[in-house]
Amino acid sequence: MLTILVLGAEVTGGLWAHSLALLSDAGHVAADVLALGLAWFAATQSRRPADRRRTYGYHRVNFLAALANATLLLVIVAMIGLEAVQRLLHPQPVLGQVVIVTAVVTVVANASAALMLHRGESSPNLRAAFLHVLGDLGAGLGVLVSGAIILATGWVYADPLISLAIALLIALGAIRVVREAVNVLLEGAPRGMDLAAVERELLAGPGVRSIHDLHVWTVAPDHAALSAHLVVDARSLAAGERLIRALENRLCLKFGIGHTTLQLEASQPCPDGYRHGPAEHNHPHHSQPVAG
Repeated sequence: MLTILVLGAEVTGGLWAHSLALLSDAGHVAADVLALGLAWFAATQSRRPADRRRTYGYHRVNFLAALANATLLLVIVAMIGLEAVQRLLHPQPVLGQVVIVTAVVTVVANASAALMLHRGESSPNLRAAFLHVLGDLGAGLGVLVSGAIILATGWVYADPLISLAIALLIALGAIRVVREAVNVLLEGAPRGMDLAAVERELLAGPGVRSIHDLHVWTVAPDHAALSAHLVVDARSLAAGERLIRALENRLCLKFGIGHTTLQLEASQPCPDGYRHGPAEHNHPHHSQPVAG
């Protein structure tokens, strides 16, 4: 509701004042109306429980929504940049008073919306929505500055220059969201995860001789998963179970990895140079799994 209010104010003020800065931010806010609706939809979908088709649940709807929002922002940035260049080449008069009044309304509304989102749950989807609103807040402040400059000096170039600064601000936030979403969708390791430290922790288990096929990936913002094959000394089934439980507990406490799949093997892994892949995992191992 606040974002729709901002959109109406900026479109009206931008057309009245002939301000590209206001109209540029109005385009950004129009995308935010869609983005916030998408964020709400993704947040509700991500809470759905796992089923036979989505065995991990629907957590990654958040990342898909974040990626869509960020892509939309980059398109808007390109449109703002093109129009700003045209205004620099062919400047137009701007009504500074109207720009200032409209910018004050947008700053107050966006500050309220940003505060609401900041107090919400943490997820890439809501961080993307928060960045949308935070970008609007910064843009509103920039528009306020441009209106003050135009009113005080009559320098109309402030309007397209502020528009370019707004576009840069939006682009930086969008790129960060794209990088995080793409990393998760490509099964990347959680941000800040030290795989070498994870491997050392697994090797510290009693009787573990070597590790292969170690994978760590992000299912959801607070849901990391791990799978690995551990080559261990020959041991009883009970000893293998105790080893797995102890390693799972250490991985959870030290690295926040809550979903762990460990396969124990009593022989060396495949020969050097051979790598397991999804289609290559059916060849005989000549090993005796003890527990998993």
